Amino acid sequence: MSTLPLNPDVIVVGAGTAGLSAAKSLQEAGLEVVVLEAEGHVGGRCITDTATFSVPFDRGGSWLHSAEINPLAEIAEKNGLTLHKKPWEWERVYSQGKILDQSELVRYRDYQERIWEAINHAGAADDDVVIEHVLPDYAFRDTAKQFIPQLLGGNPDVTSVKDVFRFRDAEGDWLVSGGLGSFVKSLHSEVPVELNCPVRKIDYSGPGVCVETAKGTVRADYLILTVSTGVLAAEAIEFLPSLPNRKLDAVNGLPNGLLNKVGIEFDPKWEEAQEGYMADYHEGGDDCCNLLFGFFGTGLAVGFTSGRFADSLEIEEPGAATEFCLSGLKALFGNDVTRHILKTSETAWRSNPYTFGSYSYARPGLADSRKVLAEPLNDRLFFAGEATIPTAFATVHGAYLSGKEVARKISDLAGKLEA
Repeated sequence: MSTLPLNPDVIVVGAGTAGLSAAKSLQEAGLEVVVLEAEGHVGGRCITDTATFSVPFDRGGSWLHSAEINPLAEIAEKNGLTLHKKPWEWERVYSQGKILDQSELVRYRDYQERIWEAINHAGAADDDVVIEHVLPDYAFRDTAKQFIPQLLGGNPDVTSVKDVFRFRDAEGDWLVSGGLGSFVKSLHSEVPVELNCPVRKIDYSGPGVCVETAKGTVRADYLILTVSTGVLAAEAIEFLPSLPNRKLDAVNGLPNGLLNKVGIEFDPKWEEAQEGYMADYHEGGDDCCNLLFGFFGTGLAVGFTSGRFADSLEIEEPGAATEFCLSGLKALFGNDVTRHILKTSETAWRSNPYTFGSYSYARPGLADSRKVLAEPLNDRLFFAGEATIPTAFATVHGAYLSGKEVARKISDLAGKLEA
């Protein structure tokens, strides 16, 4: 820790988007900050891989969701970055042995819209139920609903309609040329980060906070904790005093769901699917993947597995998710499609001991857990991250906004103490 201050004003645990945005805002307010990151890279669950393929591959967060109201989209445009705004549309669907014809495909697209209308209608009611209970009837309902865990991380029979209702949605799901992880990293290049420095213990019993890490002890007036609910649930960090039951209940109400990706680079000569082309492959039950093609206008496709099925594939063996996505490609395009594949790579976010998953979903009846998780303890231990923001959970811009909000609160407190 010799290169960083041992007694900064604020310690930030986690160099993901929330931690970086908080640290940058605090720096701009004149406070001394150090960010402690367990892994060997900056970005957390938003990281761009530029080594595996000939084009960038966002292994975690990749989308500027709700682009019309997304502050990161606004910043990217002001910085003159190339944004890929082409909408994604279902062009092929394989549903339990059948490829939908054109008329069925039109109805499939329409049903996807009806799903979210039904969820929002139910979410406005007083009672909270699982999403599964409010889905409209439809011939290919079992296939269409598999898109839900891709967005929420959890399956429709365990996720809250009220939580989704509170999400502030808007038009636009855009990609940033060069990768979203690289963009987020570039925005925070001046933030001091100590890598490979996992936090073991946080003592907030005194007037400030004391943090024990693999590289020594650091003390500060305030601490911002940005780790996932998966890490909190695993009790990977010891707290003194222990977190109150109210906070632990909130963690339990917000499990860290799972979305894994399979990057698939096609020979550019293969032109059956272009940017904006989307396909579903559903064998039955939860066994489903969603395939998107032409990322950044290139030959890069990405297969998504999510929820319980993603967990089962990750547990099975390395490469299981890739094999499933390849099976989907063959069913959708014919067996010869794999001849055009140059390289593949898959993620395994559940196995990562510093995330234990991808992003949070709320259990039914527990949507208020996000507000509870965000509550500070003793005005010195603060919480940020996608799980703490009811209107933009499971998104990179949600993490970004949560970090800035917590930084504002600490800046106000620090100013009052100085006055």
